[in-house]
Formats: sequence, C-alpha cells, structure tokens
Amino acid sequence: MRASIFILTLPFLMTASAYGYFGGEVYYKWWKNPKIAEEMELTQDQADEIESVFTSYKEEIIVHQKELRQRESELLTKLREPQCSREEVMHMTDDIENIKAALTRIKVDMFLKIKNILTREQEESLHNIRARYKERKLKEMRELRQMQQGETVQ
Repeated sequence: MRASIFILTLPFLMTASAYGYFGGEVYYKWWKNPKIAEEMELTQDQADEIESVFTSYKEEIIVHQKELRQRESELLTKLREPQCSREEVMHMTDDIENIKAALTRIKVDMFLKIKNILTREQEESLHNIRARYKERKLKEMRELRQMQQGETVQ
C-alpha cells in the first residue's frame, strides 16, 4: 500500500521540485532562480507565496529527514550485531517506513499548496524544466560512466 502511494505521488513530487526534491539537503529554491522564474513567467507575488509555503514546511521536513537518517544508521548498526533478532530488525524497519511515509505526506501537502499558487501553464513549464534537467543529468552520468569504462579498458 505504501509503495503504491509513493509511486503515485512520485511524479508530483518530482514536478514540484524542478531540481531534486529528495535527499538530505534543504531543497533548491527554484522559484528564486531568475532563469526559471522568467521561463515560467512567475510573478514576485507568486515567488513570495511559494517561499512562504516552503518556509512553513522547511523545519518539519528537516526534522523528519534527520530522524530518518538516524533510524537508518541505527538499523545498519543493529544488522552488524552477530545476535540481532529478526523481530527487532523488522520493528526498526517498520519505524523507518513510517517516517518515510510521514515525510512523503509532508512533501505532497507542500507540493499541493505550491501547485495552487501556479497557473496550469506555469505548472507545465515547471514540469518541462525539470524534465530537461533530468535528461541533462542522465546524459552527464552516461558520459562519465563511458569515460570511466574507457579508462579501465586502457
């Protein structure tokens, strides 16, 4: 159930971010990038509203991310113990999944509020910007991999 909810919300989260909503860092503020704002025809009032929404969620997201990293670290430590119990590991895993689900809900809620600030055209523009960025990053990764493979062959 959680996996299917995540799969359904993933495109929305990725569209909302433009440049990587996931990860441990505080999110890239795409609405403050002049090139993106210009391409989207984002008004200053909209940027200010988006900033306000982002600010209202920022601390909660950071707290959940820290908690998630801590719990994942504890799980890895537990798994290294020679006598770790299956029940304890499974309980820790459930806790981690609950934190991930809570974090996803927070991000989706934030996205929905940001989405309500944008026009349909701006939302589509943001999606296109993100798709171009993703394609460029994938191309860079392929090129890097090819270079590394070329170095190991020689």
